[in-house]
Amino acid sequence: MGRVIVCATAGTLGLILFIAVAAGGVVAAIFGTSGQGLNCTATLVTPPTESRPKDLNAEQARNAATIIGVGRELRIPVRGWVIAIATALQESDLINLGNLGAANDHDSLGLFQQRPSQGWGTPEQIMNPRYAAGAFYTALRKVPGWESMPLTVAAQAVQRSAFGDAYAAWEAKASTIVGVVGFGDSQTIPGDLGQCPVNCPGLLSSGRPSGPDVGCLAGTAVLARAEAWLTAWDGGPVPYLSSADPTTWFNGYRRDCSGYAWMALGLPGPGLDTAGLAARSTPIQKTDLRAGDLLINAALAQAGHVVIFDHWTDATMTSYVGYEQSGDGGTHHRVIPYPYFDGDPHMSPYRF
Repeated sequence: MGRVIVCATAGTLGLILFIAVAAGGVVAAIFGTSGQGLNCTATLVTPPTESRPKDLNAEQARNAATIIGVGRELRIPVRGWVIAIATALQESDLINLGNLGAANDHDSLGLFQQRPSQGWGTPEQIMNPRYAAGAFYTALRKVPGWESMPLTVAAQAVQRSAFGDAYAAWEAKASTIVGVVGFGDSQTIPGDLGQCPVNCPGLLSSGRPSGPDVGCLAGTAVLARAEAWLTAWDGGPVPYLSSADPTTWFNGYRRDCSGYAWMALGLPGPGLDTAGLAARSTPIQKTDLRAGDLLINAALAQAGHVVIFDHWTDATMTSYVGYEQSGDGGTHHRVIPYPYFDGDPHMSPYRF
């Protein structure tokens, strides 16, 4: 591992979710039937040409979709998908590299430049993108506290690269890729709900949504958008500011907690306050919380707060990982005691 990849492409970041030409339309299954894990097939509707991503080629797009698909099958949190994509961008530029002869780094192969001699698998296994992604996620899960680590630290704990700090440079691009795959103009709709993650809603839509994302991937779409603000402000988190002045907003959204949640939900800016957000949401039980749900203190004005739920840290449900916009550093993705710091009794679970 440790091969430095310089991306030669330029232009607005995008992603070709699926490339195929067929009379009457384009249909694909992101997840193949080979390899391990669940087989959650999906139908992709080709987005309009003007919204097609521009700077990943077809192979890179397929490999990104595979990495994210395996992460979804293994129920890896969205943060793990971003780490995996950033790692593959650094190691291989999302190209499934074979042996490059004299230019090869030892016996490194594939998307993550995994080495057979280091126990990652046989060359044939490593050259299978699904296997390689699964091996990466398996190793990542073994890193204590990886979900709250800086991306480059978590990636390096898995890769042990000679260029351990290089992964950080890809975080913004990886976040955007994760936000686009399955969550953008092309809607990914499972063909078999029983094979999908446990947090899939019971109702699916096979068409384009008229409002916020619908279907199996709604929760992970929310998390992907929330993730983007961690690196959207000159490579760092978007700073907190509660202001009604549109010149201080970020991409049309207020930079306070409820403006951030509104953005993550995929709704038009600038966003309601926490009381308005609570009024448009449905109270749920603690045990019903799933990715993309909200914890809201619906107090008026500056007294309110909202956190986007990611996942429980363990089966005790005494703490969880959440996304929030707060005055102590702007956008955060961190472990939070339930329901909130200092035992705030006014924070309650909701589903938008």
